[in-house]
Amino acid sequence: MADAYTYAFAAPIRPGQTEACRRMVAECLGPRRAEYADLQRRCGVTAEAYWLQPGPDGDLLVVASDSDQAEFERIMADPQTDFDRWFRDRVAEIFGADPAAPSGPRNEPLGEWRASSVDGAAAPAAPGLATGGG
Repeated sequence: MADAYTYAFAAPIRPGQTEACRRMVAECLGPRRAEYADLQRRCGVTAEAYWLQPGPDGDLLVVASDSDQAEFERIMADPQTDFDRWFRDRVAEIFGADPAAPSGPRNEPLGEWRASSVDGAAAPAAPGLATGGG
């Protein structure tokens, strides 16, 4: 599963919007799964995972993906479906950001650690990441 994730980011959740974030993720992975799958397919995403990270300065949604989100930004700038528009509106409401706006420089991958394979060789890394073996 870890091989699929080549990009990650943390999005600050607006105060009072943590439950809305939970509901949005639950809706995308539940009753609106087919519509979300269509959006993800058009974005070129085949794997993504989500975590809620509470913190003293506010909660974050942490996303690990196999996409750098560039195609997602293009779709949000010109939504094609009702679901695209619904998703864009939820992102704006929950995170206080315009998902169609360029996000700026991409995150810099620093590296990843993986346990060595059985023969002692280091396990392969995701593209662009330095590795350390055990």
